[in-house]
Amino acid sequence: MMGQKIILLAVDCDFTNMIYHALKESYPNIEVIIEEPVSKGKLIRGRIRKLGLFKVFGQLVFQVGVYPFLKRRAQARIKAILNKAGMSSESIPPGIVKKIGSANSNESIDLIKAKAPDLIIINGTRILSEKFVKTFQGKIMNIHAGITPTYRGVHGGYWALINNDPENCGTTVHFVDSGIDTGSILAQDKVEVEQEDNFATYPYLQFVKGINLLLSSMDKFFEGNLKVISAESAKSALWYHPTFIEYFYYWKTKKVK
Repeated sequence: MMGQKIILLAVDCDFTNMIYHALKESYPNIEVIIEEPVSKGKLIRGRIRKLGLFKVFGQLVFQVGVYPFLKRRAQARIKAILNKAGMSSESIPPGIVKKIGSANSNESIDLIKAKAPDLIIINGTRILSEKFVKTFQGKIMNIHAGITPTYRGVHGGYWALINNDPENCGTTVHFVDSGIDTGSILAQDKVEVEQEDNFATYPYLQFVKGINLLLSSMDKFFEGNLKVISAESAKSALWYHPTFIEYFYYWKTKKVK
């Protein structure tokens, strides 16, 4: 498997770094393509159209005013999670990173086609277009921080805890289609949350678990014995960022940090 060509198509974040460092040991022939983020104005306007102004305002207050505080307080715990798993979130060496605009542009699709990857791993990108998915059908995998289809969207582990559903506080590895976390499931497992964990640490627990599931799924893919598994639940819901009011209400009433 050392010669397999892997492309990591992702956004610049700790979790992308974790995936890269874990994969390069088994798949040294890996290239990294970083997608530039959607402009904040465009992103906010899209959310307002979908969720309404009041909801989006509450989400922004949480993301800007509350989440950074939670993450600062969780630095020691995050470091402990990574050390225990033997994983690193150090930045990817810049010399091997190629930056693009939208992954869905014709230029980006042509660039990736020219590289002829055996497998594409994505993390945090825009929702991939039907054209992108059809071009690389059956060769795109993703780690989703939630158990699909019940917890699609974002913060699946957090919402599972809010719903008193710890059995579905976990991670999914799946093939990617043009929907939102609707692709065929390849592996799933739950994570164990400790007392010192909070909103900022749940994703690190999920990605540690998910990276191991991803490596196993990739090995099976190249060995030719990868199988799709059935979802344990037929329920399907799309979850969003909490507002600051929701976060503090659930912290007080459900003791979920």
